[in-house]
Amino acid sequence: MLSVFLFHLQPSLLPGGFLGVDVFFVISGYLITGIIVRENHLGTFSLANFYGRRVKRIFPALFVVLALTAPFATFLLTPETYVRYMQSARYASGQLSNFFFAQRVEYFEEGFSGQPLLHTWSLGVEEQFYLVWPLLIYLVFRFSYSWGNGGTSHRSVAPTSSAAEHHRPAAPLAHEEHSAWMVKRIMGGVLVLLFLASYLLCQHLSGTNANLAFYMFFTRAFEFSIGGFLCLGLVRQPDSRVAQMMVGIGGLVLLIASFLAVRQEFVGNSFLRYGTLLACFGTGMIIFSSPTTSWVNLLLASRVPAAIGRISYSLYLYHWPLIIFWKVYSGEDSLSFTSSLIIVVAAFVLSILSYRYVEQPARKMTLPDRWVLCSALTVIIVFAVSFRILEEADTSEWRITRYTKVEDDSQRYSLDCPRRSEKGMKVFNCSDEPQSSRPAIALVGDSHSGHYFPAVAEWTRQNNYELKFLGVPGCPMLVGDVRIKSLIADKHAEQCEKALSTFERGIIANHNVEVVVIAQRFDLFLDGISYEGENRVIRFVDQDGKAILDHSAYFEERLQETVRTLKEKGKGVVLAGQVPLFRQVKECDWRPRLMDRYDWQRICSYDVDFIETWQHQSRSFIQDFARNNRVFYFDPFPHFEEPVIDGLNLYRDVDHLSNQGELHIAPFVSEVLDQARLNRPEQN
Repeated sequence: MLSVFLFHLQPSLLPGGFLGVDVFFVISGYLITGIIVRENHLGTFSLANFYGRRVKRIFPALFVVLALTAPFATFLLTPETYVRYMQSARYASGQLSNFFFAQRVEYFEEGFSGQPLLHTWSLGVEEQFYLVWPLLIYLVFRFSYSWGNGGTSHRSVAPTSSAAEHHRPAAPLAHEEHSAWMVKRIMGGVLVLLFLASYLLCQHLSGTNANLAFYMFFTRAFEFSIGGFLCLGLVRQPDSRVAQMMVGIGGLVLLIASFLAVRQEFVGNSFLRYGTLLACFGTGMIIFSSPTTSWVNLLLASRVPAAIGRISYSLYLYHWPLIIFWKVYSGEDSLSFTSSLIIVVAAFVLSILSYRYVEQPARKMTLPDRWVLCSALTVIIVFAVSFRILEEADTSEWRITRYTKVEDDSQRYSLDCPRRSEKGMKVFNCSDEPQSSRPAIALVGDSHSGHYFPAVAEWTRQNNYELKFLGVPGCPMLVGDVRIKSLIADKHAEQCEKALSTFERGIIANHNVEVVVIAQRFDLFLDGISYEGENRVIRFVDQDGKAILDHSAYFEERLQETVRTLKEKGKGVVLAGQVPLFRQVKECDWRPRLMDRYDWQRICSYDVDFIETWQHQSRSFIQDFARNNRVFYFDPFPHFEEPVIDGLNLYRDVDHLSNQGELHIAPFVSEVLDQARLNRPEQN
């Protein structure tokens, strides 16, 4: 828990601290498997009793946190984040938040998404483990009993469904003549197979759908399997204290190394491929070294670690909302030492209170299991319905004030000229010439190409041209066998493959296209790292899917080849630069009531240091590239002195312009388009 807390507070101090969740999954697998196997051997296992205990352990503190965070979310969050909070709270109520975040949030994205309940994804995985694991073990016991008796039918008792049944004499699941050793052997084999299936699926999805690989129980089951296998005692522990100590120290070294060395990208791949194994095997070795006699285990079971362990669940629940709400209120992106200290103190105080007045009383309740389960279902329904109702208040005046008019982006690519689709492009015919001979201009790039659509569209109309528009999110428009792997969205790679084919066949090879405007995130494609990130979220890969090692050199080489090919085809080339990043775009649009009460000032200016940090290198690169390769470059920076004009925000998010912003820049682009047309190179 502490590793996760430190990672969330100061990621640079413990880059792999997020692996603390994986450590917990291994420990949970060890403990829960032991409980279920032991009770099955005794014939006292009850599903209702097991789920009732889990509910009393998990639900009270969780729902208190949901109830406490809702008012802060209501009066602190801007509409988009507020809606996501209410949706995630609804899913968290049903123990399904990992499903929600798998569809909508990449865990390591800017500021860990700003979602106060992002950390509840692991609770969803844990609850799904509680749901599946006892059924799996019960089936193993049934199979073992039947198989051990030659397949003949013998009396066996299924898991009981109430506390009353739990106290009634019951026949054991395994026949008294059947060896417990045989049951454990079969159980061990099942867990080994589950480990392999889950791990291999995780490896596959980490390359095709990283969010599923990260958030889902079926891709984390191998971690629970490690703990469960160790619990069975099938591998003999070292007899000597020296051997036990060496195993424990080795595990501790692996664990510490994983916390210090593993990052989102580890040895050229997602950390899910190899990084998780370091933490899981390290944890397993510590457990294996002997739960009672190893000095490593004795150290971890000493007074202070044990005390922290008792409050660890509440500490996990409270630490993340405190961090997020503090960042939102203070405006800090990276927490200062003072802020971190305040959050740590607050988290420990709240956790101690939660343990004393919520967790302990709940665990000591003596209500019948069926009452506990029915109450849990009622609470889930009440909270889920409440959050659904509150979700509708995202822009309500009682919780938030709107500074600027919110614009409708549905008509971003409207143009009066006849429109058609052609090989995946949007084509607008503003020319009177026959299709076979009408001149055309092409606007290509990623989602940033839309910034220049109004400008190019107006130029098209004035010059009687046809406009071919190919804007594909996350795709660098380059020639050659270019392949990408995107951690932003899994669909980007497939979309980009199709778009690059269209770029070569529908634009480069089309002799009617006289000018090509390339507008894309040069900062992202130059090094693969997005603003406020440490790891590549876009990678260039070879035919075998392996990452190109020298990312920046490869991008420059492909861009040079692209420009050379276009010029050989007699086309004028314009590289359209990125607009300045507007870090505080949401705060500029909205004023939450809690901020209003404490005279929070509207932030509507550029963060010069932020822009310098994240855009200076790429901006210098593309300017020098355009000059050295003798192509035209349009720099939008001089035209954006302020992000707000006449009270209207020129941005719709940190790096994308609103309709107003696109219209603002349009008049300044026509000159460079004229130059590119008039100074086209001769076709080779």
